[in-house]
Amino acid sequence: MDYLIKALARKGRVRVYIACTTKVANDAILTHDLWPSAASVLGKTLTIGLLMGSMLKGEEALTIKIDGNGPIGVVVVDSNSKGEVRGYVGHPHVHFSRENSLDDVTTLGYNGYIDIIKDLKLKDLYQSTVPLQTGDLAKDFTFYFASSEQTPTLTSLGTVINEDNTAELCGGIIIQLMPDAREEDIEFLEFKTPILSKFSELLSEYKDLKMILKLIFGDDCKTLEKMDVSYHCNCSKDKFARGIASLGSAEIQDIIKTDEKAEVICHYCRKQYIYSKDDLEKIEKESKR
Repeated sequence: MDYLIKALARKGRVRVYIACTTKVANDAILTHDLWPSAASVLGKTLTIGLLMGSMLKGEEALTIKIDGNGPIGVVVVDSNSKGEVRGYVGHPHVHFSRENSLDDVTTLGYNGYIDIIKDLKLKDLYQSTVPLQTGDLAKDFTFYFASSEQTPTLTSLGTVINEDNTAELCGGIIIQLMPDAREEDIEFLEFKTPILSKFSELLSEYKDLKMILKLIFGDDCKTLEKMDVSYHCNCSKDKFARGIASLGSAEIQDIIKTDEKAEVICHYCRKQYIYSKDDLEKIEKESKR
């Protein structure tokens, strides 16, 4: 079962979010028929989404959009504070490798941006856009936190995709300095950076995330919360009906006249919804209200 741990380390001066997301990645692979390097990119982005989502509260949620102008197209991930995540890519049948390893950078591209949209249940959405720096998601999100949220951060992500196109491992970690962090905490994390640089190897060697935390921080790490995480889409026929209603009466009448039905497929879970002529007429009437 996939899970995520929130923790404090270095006597509370460092906060940590770490997750195992192998099943999440496999659910995404199965849902979208992802080829290996596309699976790696989406798996890592879903992991980032879960890690960032765990920083939220209550009904808050966020969306990550990444467009590196690479072969995979746009990568979109939604997550919330409850450990739920969903996502999709523009082109799932993409695969690049280099030196016998998956080539995320070529797959994603690096001439583009990361767009973060947070719904904090305020009047307006919070939105921040930063340019992609390298196409390496761990490095680019480290840059995002530093430039957009002014939070010194270390991010590491890892995936292992098998020859049968399933994820053997997927996960990640975000380590952030608290406002009262000291110079010695910065030096400590810099010393640990080589250990964290290949996170997939840590996931392979240590089956329990707490063992990875102990490897990094020793006994100076306190678990605050452990939560299950999952690939979950909350789409429904009613929600898509509201989307159809937003087209307006004239457009809905044109659909009825031309096709006598409408078919909608969810980008996130590929579920298909069929709206009959009667359904559309009902939606059209309600749209006038």
